[in-house]
Amino acid sequence: MNRKKREILMYAAGERSADMLYFSGLQTPDPIFAFTNKGKKYGLLSSLESGRAKKYSTLDEIIEISEVCKLAKITYSDIGALKVIFKKNRIKALTIPADFPAKIYAELQANGFDINIADATIFPARRVKTNTELKEIRKANSVAAAGFTIAEEILRSSEIKSGKLYYNNQPLTSNFIRAEIEKTALSLGADSMNTIVASGNSACDPHDCGNGVIMANSMIVIDIFPRLKSSGYYGDMTRTFLKGKPTSAQIKIVEAVLAAQALALSEIKAGVDGAIVHKSVVDFFDKNGFKTYADKRGWHGFFHSTGHGLGLDVHESPSLGMRKSILEVGNVVTVEPGLYYKGIGGCRIEDNVVVTKTGVKMLSEYHYEWIIP
Repeated sequence: MNRKKREILMYAAGERSADMLYFSGLQTPDPIFAFTNKGKKYGLLSSLESGRAKKYSTLDEIIEISEVCKLAKITYSDIGALKVIFKKNRIKALTIPADFPAKIYAELQANGFDINIADATIFPARRVKTNTELKEIRKANSVAAAGFTIAEEILRSSEIKSGKLYYNNQPLTSNFIRAEIEKTALSLGADSMNTIVASGNSACDPHDCGNGVIMANSMIVIDIFPRLKSSGYYGDMTRTFLKGKPTSAQIKIVEAVLAAQALALSEIKAGVDGAIVHKSVVDFFDKNGFKTYADKRGWHGFFHSTGHGLGLDVHESPSLGMRKSILEVGNVVTVEPGLYYKGIGGCRIEDNVVVTKTGVKMLSEYHYEWIIP
């Protein structure tokens, strides 16, 4: 085992890298170098970003590239400045994340650096959320709830004509509802990219965003996962609606999904394997006659995980799926069972919880009334 003291090195943009945002607290549009040195966090930035970083980042020290290059009498270069800093501080052994740029990795290795690539996440502590992080996730979920309110208002105000939904005398489309949800999110300080508003057979493909006119009596899966602009934290909630009159088969599907979610919520607590929670949901559906199978039309039944971690990434550790994943106090997970049968419809209901020693605490809130007359 290599017990050599290693410093962490990253090169990423905080606007796109959850690890960089977690480490630096800074949302930069362009990638920057950030690293540890003797227990402190450093950022190597251009003069364009250094002022903002000094005000808003969680870094202990901000180093300007131009100053380092000037003192070292070398051409302006971020990696050139980095090598100067590492030589001065006798840093030779590094740990980098798996998504570190290959070109920079190769250059550092060619310059004699001993580099270890992290096996999993470079910051395991991201799995356990602080009270501040939980507050941000709740806030993001309040944006999602506002999106459901807008969608529900539109559906309530719509009319059924010749089997289709009309709103303000125009055919109501998934695209229109999605745009209204996204506008609502923006007004509340969040981005809601790729919001799902899928009906009919489109709702039977869990990641189909939905498109076109919504039919009456059709199950409508709305999945909203807004990201707060201020902090970068995500919410992630799903509700299923239907405008008109449901069939008995549709009612049975929704009731089963609600019961499966309640079952999963009752089993989640610290020390439990997320894979066991998932298996309980799979077994519940199977025992109640909701079979999962594939044919030429695709998959039917329940064919995705019960949930996933949530935070600075919309999908992160731990998981409620087929792989072993032991839950800890402070983990945040989604709980989102679903059933999908083409010709009948799709249903998914999703909430977020924080894991405690004895169970869960809800981080999302919106009602489960799904039939809109």
